[in-house]
Amino acid sequence: STDNFLSLLIIMKSKLSIELADIGERLMIVEINGDFNFKNYLLANGLAVGTIITKNYSPKYAQLINFSIAGKMLSLRKFDFLNIECVKV
Repeated sequence: STDNFLSLLIIMKSKLSIELADIGERLMIVEINGDFNFKNYLLANGLAVGTIITKNYSPKYAQLINFSIAGKMLSLRKFDFLNIECVKV
């Protein structure tokens, strides 16, 4: 229907890389790109489409992105986060 198309269009236009998000900002994962092993690794750590994450402080020299999910703090390489698309919640 037209309503579904419009809501999908809004989500697609507001996609955001987690690198651009502010500290403490809540994001919902809307798309995960990458190979089968990468997606399984994320799923084993609780990251799937629809998961809400909170960005934490990440020092630039570490080349890691720190975030919280369900009360636990995780880190992924910046390169890996290029395959994950998010929207602000």
